[in-house]
Amino acid sequence: MNRLVVLMFVLIPVLLFAQDQDKKINSFKESVAAEKFRNYKDALDYLDDIKTEFKSDYLLNLRLGWLNYKLENYDTSVKYYQEAIRLSKNSPEALLGLTYPYSALGKWDEISGIYKSILKQDKYNYSANLRLGQIYLNTGDYKNARIHLERVYNNFRSDYEANLSLGWTYYYLGNKKQARELFVNAIIANSGDENAEKGLELTK
Repeated sequence: MNRLVVLMFVLIPVLLFAQDQDKKINSFKESVAAEKFRNYKDALDYLDDIKTEFKSDYLLNLRLGWLNYKLENYDTSVKYYQEAIRLSKNSPEALLGLTYPYSALGKWDEISGIYKSILKQDKYNYSANLRLGQIYLNTGDYKNARIHLERVYNNFRSDYEANLSLGWTYYYLGNKKQARELFVNAIIANSGDENAEKGLELTK
């Protein structure tokens, strides 16, 4: 076979692949630019041209899940996040994304299940421990709340949410001294926070 013909067989797929990737990059660039101005509908529309071609692309499904969530298309958002989870073999990033539309739909049992699933992969995951701890706190399960919130606090001692949530957990467990210290930290991290100031007043 002519060497020129062979070279063409090699180069054409490479060039087509490069063109596809350029198209993907440009679509994402336009989408991100529109989102900066909170034009979520336009941000979604800019991805229409690549939805079919890149339907098995993790990043595309993740972004479609996010933009549909912002547009309050919650069921559609769930569909795309679930596809991203499938493509990434249960990536914590995609699993955390799924909690957004589930939260809007009030699916709290499913959300708790997601956090527990993430923690099986990563025991000290910040978001999963914090949110699961807050769920336990809000439902009055203070012992389990303490377990997860202490994991966050021990790694992120200046974190506002960790200090505030663990402060309330200690308060309800009867440990006012430790609660007070954490409420002080929360106020330092977020000056004027009413929730932390209320907790501080209760521990005097």
